[in-house]
Amino acid sequence: MQYVLYFIIVFLCIPIVSIGQEGVISGTITNEKGTPLSTAHIYIPEMNKSTVSDDSGAFRIEHLRSGDYQIVISHIGYQTQQKTITLLKNQPKIKVTIRLAKQLDELGEVTLLSTSEATKIRNSTTTVSVIEARKLNNRSVTTSDLLGTVPGVQIRQSGGVGNATEVSIQGLSGRQVKLFVNGVPMDFLLPVEELGVGPSLAMLPVNLIKRMEVYKGAVPVSMGADALGGAINIVTRKEKYDFLETSVAYSSFNTWQATVNTRKVMSSGLTAGVTGYYTYSDNNYTLNDVTLINEQGNPESISAKKFHDAFRSYMIKGDVGLIDKSWADYVALNFSYANLYDEIQHNFEMRQPYGEALNKVSVHNNALQYEKKDLIKNLDANLYIGYNRIITNFNDTTLNIYNWRGEIIGQRTSGGEITPSQNKLKLTGDNISGRINLQYNVNTTSRILFNGVTSFFERSGEDPVAAAFYGNDYYKNPVHINKTVIGIGLEKDFLDKKIVSHSAVKLYHYAAKGFEIENDEIDEVEQQNTEFGGSQSFSWKVNRNFLSKLSYEYATRLPDRIETLGDFSIAVAANPNLKPERSHNINLGGSFKKETWSVEANGFFREIDNIIILQAVPPPVLSTYQNLLKTRIIGVEGEISMRPLSWLNVTLNGTFQDLRNRSKKEASGVSNDRYFGARLPNKPYLFGNGEIQITKNSLMSPNDQLQVWWSTRYVEEFFRYWEIDGRKEDKLVIPTQWLHNIGIAYTGKHKQYTVTLETHNIFDQQAYDNFGVQKPGRSWHLKLKTSLFKS
Repeated sequence: MQYVLYFIIVFLCIPIVSIGQEGVISGTITNEKGTPLSTAHIYIPEMNKSTVSDDSGAFRIEHLRSGDYQIVISHIGYQTQQKTITLLKNQPKIKVTIRLAKQLDELGEVTLLSTSEATKIRNSTTTVSVIEARKLNNRSVTTSDLLGTVPGVQIRQSGGVGNATEVSIQGLSGRQVKLFVNGVPMDFLLPVEELGVGPSLAMLPVNLIKRMEVYKGAVPVSMGADALGGAINIVTRKEKYDFLETSVAYSSFNTWQATVNTRKVMSSGLTAGVTGYYTYSDNNYTLNDVTLINEQGNPESISAKKFHDAFRSYMIKGDVGLIDKSWADYVALNFSYANLYDEIQHNFEMRQPYGEALNKVSVHNNALQYEKKDLIKNLDANLYIGYNRIITNFNDTTLNIYNWRGEIIGQRTSGGEITPSQNKLKLTGDNISGRINLQYNVNTTSRILFNGVTSFFERSGEDPVAAAFYGNDYYKNPVHINKTVIGIGLEKDFLDKKIVSHSAVKLYHYAAKGFEIENDEIDEVEQQNTEFGGSQSFSWKVNRNFLSKLSYEYATRLPDRIETLGDFSIAVAANPNLKPERSHNINLGGSFKKETWSVEANGFFREIDNIIILQAVPPPVLSTYQNLLKTRIIGVEGEISMRPLSWLNVTLNGTFQDLRNRSKKEASGVSNDRYFGARLPNKPYLFGNGEIQITKNSLMSPNDQLQVWWSTRYVEEFFRYWEIDGRKEDKLVIPTQWLHNIGIAYTGKHKQYTVTLETHNIFDQQAYDNFGVQKPGRSWHLKLKTSLFKS
């Protein structure tokens, strides 16, 4: 281990030794008023090098020798400017500020040579929101927190750091929403199926993310999975320059977060990087109104701190590769190891406390990535092949019974805290996956897109404790799942690219082999299914400021491994006869953007059939997933962003979604049709976000920055169960929530360090989520980030 640590320390020091040997031109692009301009194109003709300014107007071009350089700066609506810059041997780094003058109408439109990837995605035909995480790296927020700021997106977390999380996009949630990392399904990389979305997202700190793309309705061909009407793609950072960045944060409830990210790029094109993170939290916040049986044997409502909800995860990742070669723009080998420890405090309704049950996970990943534009003439290629092993351990062996004070108040005669058998379960899953993404540019107006994703998964396990209870170790029986998704699309421009059409068809194939248990006997279960889907979307750039979009998708989601084959560890029986979920998705919207403000609005319609729902029953009887509800969703979302002053940004968004049951009694598991047309329970229908941020540059020294912000989240009251059942005054509700956060961050000269102080839920309001599970109250957060050799 000491040699490993020595290697890491030496590797981290490489940038420090060699960074000063190369020339760099960096700076900021602004308009005449000094307001930063994003997506300005900076080009050096003699070196054929270019870049695009970021949201703060900053740019950087590296690997330059001493000499004179002509740089060309252009931006739509502004006059193109040329500037000569001289790099001297004794002054190899130059930083400039360039102000662009507005383009006069009679001069015509400036041709933009390049736009940022985020802008291209926003201007695509799909309804999509893009979060550029770099702008929020100074804050003490989680990946889940960032997703919750997007209009139409609802994040519901059953507790604090690392707890169970459900992501909803325009009313579709859970397994209906798919998550990706760099276009690769997240469940290929992290324990999404084993532990859920919450712990998996907690293994991706914001500091390591470049942006998040939230697709609503039609999911593009490049996302190779059976998403029913929503997908989230998390794009990680891939800098092409030397840097070393670290951060450490401490928060309430003994929460620690630390990250390190470093990269070395050599003149030969060889690049290598090391990334690491660590997260820990006691999650020991106070729960109100929990029930305790007092000494007289009567139920008593008390407040108590969580005592068994600690969460810890860490990861170390390395990569080595080549960039900017004639045969590859980027090729790299990636290696990573991640570990997770998660204590389980209570059941899903927070009625029963647990004192010893926990999950432990280790994840090993190895992957090869390859990217090349014009692999052959007009053909761009992006390839991925990976192998990962996920080892999960579920321990539930105690006979002790705990109360909410963490006291042992008795013992059971058998069974664990969660399962009737007790468990000391170890599951080992091996997954080989591959992805190929191709784009063939037929001509300047037409493109053919192809995306194929396939995976081969095998899982087996052992549980000597459960085996002693049942007389058989059922977990030793292997489960096999093969899944393939293929998509082909045609994208075509009309009217000088003012109208863009995207047509796509998708094929989904699923083959699974597992087992079910009947009368203590194992019966083999197999399932194969092939389904199709399709989409059509349009974007129309009415003028320079106004963009409208229309999309339709016939989406299909195949039943997953647990739904089809069951999972004995969580008392779920197999149901190989499940039908795929299907949905008709329609989105219509538009955006209008001016220099200092923008507004966006979208309407959406969903009609989902054969929704798969867990018919939960108390143990020892096994629960089963069934095709039950048909649902119709109609909603609208909108967002307004304003920058009335160069130092002030204001954002406000809101979502209304109406989810109604359209199932007849024979297909909904109820005895009559009284629920037809009723609003679905436990689903928020009105929510929104707001934020005000003040940014002042060069406040106390040149090139420093001070940021102050206030943000808020509002969720209207909604019913936990069917609103048509029972008397109104007796119904259980999730009350209206309006939570506020404030923060301040100071970044020193040249962005070398940032100190951040935040308070979440400043008024200490009671926060709730799924089925009334309580979330943390007021919390304090202190963060220090350092950046070396990075502009």
